[in-house]
Amino acid sequence: MTDKELILNFISQYDRPFNAELIAKMTSVGLEAIEKLLPELLQGQAIKQIEDDPPIYVRANRFQARIGYQHYKGWTFSIADAHRLLDILEQGRHKSIREIAQAIGKSRQWVYIYLEALASIEVIDLRQYTYVVISRQNVPKIGSKVQKGILGQLRSLNRIGCYRILAK
Repeated sequence: MTDKELILNFISQYDRPFNAELIAKMTSVGLEAIEKLLPELLQGQAIKQIEDDPPIYVRANRFQARIGYQHYKGWTFSIADAHRLLDILEQGRHKSIREIAQAIGKSRQWVYIYLEALASIEVIDLRQYTYVVISRQNVPKIGSKVQKGILGQLRSLNRIGCYRILAK
């Protein structure tokens, strides 16, 4: 690893204020190398300086705000993640949650939760056993209402050759 990679690794994991000496102790990178890289990290907005004399820094964006509705304990939906999932669905003809999970690089549980939330707000549907995107209009509402078991209902409708009627 390069000195910069070591320092960035330290910064990404350390939640408390730090100075150049602390970085040197924790990473075994020379103090002069750290002091050369600190202005670059400040400019790249990886860190923020919170004190001038002596210089003390913190990781930028230590407390990431996630905007979204909560569904169950610890689950917060991300609109960006929902759009990524919809992009995956639009690219291929995915019939199983396992295929989608492999394509997006997330767990099957994560995919199931998101599909259930998106189906509840009429963003996706199941047509001929394939997940399809109906409209992205309601994506910001993800998690506001989640109908438990909706994916099973959609599969049951597919078995008898029907589709659900979506409200316009």
